[in-house]
Amino acid sequence: MPVTPSLQISRDEKFRIYRINFKSLTELELYLKGDPEVNKSVFKTQKSIYLLEDFAGEPLPAAINYCHGGYETGLGVFLRLKKELESVNVMKTNFRRSVPAVVGSRPHVPNFVAGTPKTMFRLDKAKEKKFIDMYINLAYSGENTDEQIRNRGILTLNLITLFESNDIGVNLHAFEASYNYEELFIADVKLKRPDEIINVGKCYYPLCGKEFIRRVLLRVKESMPFMEKWGLGYGAVLPETLIRKYMGIDDKKLLILAPDEMGIKGKDIYEDATVFFERLNLSDKISIPNYKNHMKNEAKR
Repeated sequence: MPVTPSLQISRDEKFRIYRINFKSLTELELYLKGDPEVNKSVFKTQKSIYLLEDFAGEPLPAAINYCHGGYETGLGVFLRLKKELESVNVMKTNFRRSVPAVVGSRPHVPNFVAGTPKTMFRLDKAKEKKFIDMYINLAYSGENTDEQIRNRGILTLNLITLFESNDIGVNLHAFEASYNYEELFIADVKLKRPDEIINVGKCYYPLCGKEFIRRVLLRVKESMPFMEKWGLGYGAVLPETLIRKYMGIDDKKLLILAPDEMGIKGKDIYEDATVFFERLNLSDKISIPNYKNHMKNEAKR
């Protein structure tokens, strides 16, 4: 059954803006399986189909199917490094105390004998959970390596784990933002709601699979009612200042950019973690593990 995601087209003094929002990977998959019409006046050749597999990965039909799971290219190394990194994390466990109350789950015998009103025990009130919006830009230049992309994915999921261990729920958006002359394109896919547990299998594909950015989102772009010729490269990566402006990402929201912009080199995961968190500057929000110190200890072994 074809779905119609939210497409907003607007104009300001600089750009004509095309923003398409998907509530989930499932909605994105259903949209593409409905075979939306290609804007052939702009896209004479469908790169989502004809790009070489060495560059763009598996063919488009398989790339679309991976939106509901099953993508395993590089997953073994990803999971191993993710586990190694998480071993450094010190998780904060919140205990709820039992306090005397009028109504509760078990009796408070001394108070009952003394004849005081609070003759029961109940758990004290849980802290009100906070939430944060996190956006990760899937677009990156050709200089970024597969290892850099992989490490950024690991660090993003690790960051979510750290937030949630501090009672902060995460609303995770993955997006592509690009521009060509006076046209600007944004495709926003919601990967996780604050009340959802991280699904590594679901997040791995859009965060690390080259098919997702080079076939799936490219196919979305080919369905846009652009008026200009987007050329051979299908547009340039939008810089951070314009991403924040046109996506409404203020300082209270987290923005994760291309790996090279986050200082990620794709070699040592602990070194990448150190510069990643320095770039985000989150020490006032959560407790950040000392990845640099762990890296030094590992080097001494």
